Formats: sequence, C-alpha cells, structure tokens
Amino acid sequence: MAMVGYYRSTTQTSSSKARFAMASASDVTMTSRHGVWRDMLRDHFVTLDVDAGSGDQFTGAVRSTSLGHLQVSSVRSVTQEVMRTDALLQRDGKRYLQVGLVRSGEAHVVQDGRACLLRPGDFVLYETERPFSWGLRAAPQLPQWELSVFTWPRETVRLAEHESPEVTCRVLDGTSGITGVLSRMLADLLVTSPTVSHANAARLADEVGDLVATVAAEVSGLGGGSDLRDGLLRQIDAYIDQNLDNPCLSPTLVAQAHFISTRQLQRLFARRGSTVAQVIRQRRLERCRRDLLARRDGELTLTEICLRWGFSELAVFSRAFREVYGMSPSEYRAHARS
Repeated sequence: MAMVGYYRSTTQTSSSKARFAMASASDVTMTSRHGVWRDMLRDHFVTLDVDAGSGDQFTGAVRSTSLGHLQVSSVRSVTQEVMRTDALLQRDGKRYLQVGLVRSGEAHVVQDGRACLLRPGDFVLYETERPFSWGLRAAPQLPQWELSVFTWPRETVRLAEHESPEVTCRVLDGTSGITGVLSRMLADLLVTSPTVSHANAARLADEVGDLVATVAAEVSGLGGGSDLRDGLLRQIDAYIDQNLDNPCLSPTLVAQAHFISTRQLQRLFARRGSTVAQVIRQRRLERCRRDLLARRDGELTLTEICLRWGFSELAVFSRAFREVYGMSPSEYRAHARS
C-alpha cells in the first residue's frame, strides 16, 4: 500500500490567504509550517531537523511505496538544509541504509568526515545511525528540487559494519559506467512500481540492495588493494561464507585454517568493530532469512533451514532471528507471503 504525504502552504501579503490542507489561516505560522514538514519527513524516514529559511513561500511533498522491505520514496520541496544530529539519533535509533538520487536541483551531502556534491542523476549512500546533513537547492528558474530516496533496514543489506563508513557520502556518477546503469535502474524502479508477489518483492529488494552495496564498494576501492592484512581478511571472509553450514565453525577453526592464532584473528576483526562469532552468526541469519523468502518445490521447514546454515537447534535459531529481525522465523515467512 502506498503511503502518500503532502504539505503545501503559501504566504503572500496580509490581504492574501494562506492554505494548509484543511487548516485555517490562523494555523499557518512559520513554526507550524516547518514543524509539519519535519513531522512528514520523520513519518516517512527518521527524525530530522529542517532549516528552510524565512522565505515567503514553502512547499513540500513526499510519496512512498514499498517493494518488500525496501521503501521507495519521492521527495520535493524548496531550498533547505536537512540534518540528523547526534541528539536526534538518541530519539529513534532507527538503522537504515539509504540511497539518495537527485532528480532535479543539486545536493550537498556530509557524513563520516566527507562531503560531496550531487547533480541530477548522481546518487549517494548514507546511514541513519550516524549524523548526516543534506543541503538541497532547486535548479535556477525552478521552484523545487526533487530527490528519490531508497531505504533498506540496515540488517538486510550485505555490507559489513566496518565497510559502511568507507562507502557513504561518495558521489556515484549517474552519467556513465556501472554507476550510470544503476542510477537509471533505480529511477525506473520508482517510476514503474513493479507489481510482484510479496515473497518475490522481498527477494527483489535484497537483490537491489546487494547490487547497490557491491557497486558502492567497488567505486570506493574496497574490492581491491594489496595490503596483506586486507588480503587475509578477504580470505577469511570467503572461508566463513563457504563453511556456514558447518555447525562446528568457530573462531578457533577459522584461525587454524589460516595458520594464525585465535588472538591474532580476533585482533583483525576488532579493527572492524566486531568479533568472529558475531560475523558468523550474522551471516548465518542472513542466509536463513533469504531461505525463508524462497519458494521452491518441497519447501524447506524451519528446522531444515536452521540446520542447513549451521544452527544446532531450532530454538537457538528462532531466538537469534527474533533478536535481529524483530519477529520469529515463522512470523517473518508468513508476513512476507500474507
């Protein structure tokens, strides 16, 4: 079901009337006007601060639809600054990975110690669990900018926690190369609003999220490099992925397979801000989640899925799954297919 929000107000001379939906003119003030806009952005995305200046006119519109767990939104408004500060992070704690694609106007984005300038067709990755800001400007002779926003729950995107700060706030060129192809695909996704089953919608949301993460990582240089430590980590990552079905997979086993001590292994992962056990658990849960969405002959039971990816018991798997995704595996499967 589409979620649609719309706000419009116009302030002219004292003899003119200001309009906001069904509100009376007395309800329209500079504070309430921007407050409504902030509320709309919060309802569609996360808690944000907005500074739209003190001009005589203000307009803003948001429209959101869903493709599985991917929210696809179109946002239009006048020149303004949009910020998510440390203080606002404490209010909702929502963890999303988002892509902002400029359709009209230009945007100046800041996150993770970097700043970038986006023009029509360009896009950028950013995360809601760290501060960020957008400076949005309408094009000359046009009253509004337009932005497409794609929002995934952070845990559904296969991008390691330590990689996120490396790929955010980098311009992904919408005019050429693989990033240009991805820009056009994202734009088409918003325009066409494909109609698919719930299960296939969730799978499509995963595939698009993986593609975005892969392209961003490649452009950011995470796919290359000659550093020996990074090379070893890539080998370890591949080993973990190939052995998730082994219930005995553990930090000790991973260390032995790569001829290093468990202490050395843990230090490597500590630089990423995680432990080996956490990574193994996270990747097992993600494989299980995707199996829950799959339709195939002889559909796998919950027990078969958890054993397939190295969980020793259904109860252990169900508990871990609920902690990460907020519902039991059976509820998740039913919700995707309802």
